[in-house]
Amino acid sequence: MSLADNFMSAARQILLATENIKRLDEKVSRLADDVSSIDRRLIRIETFVEVGQRPSRRRTLPGETT
Repeated sequence: MSLADNFMSAARQILLATENIKRLDEKVSRLADDVSSIDRRLIRIETFVEVGQRPSRRRTLPGETT
């Protein structure tokens, strides 16, 4: 291989690596959005469970006896 062929091969590999990195970056961004969405949902579920586990207090009107 000549020097020009080596240079072109290296340049091609760099371009392919750059494209792969861009695609991976987009995928990571989408995954980060998904994780954020899942985190918000999990917080809502945890809150729902915590509220459901609290003992309920029966409210009475003033002067009422239980």
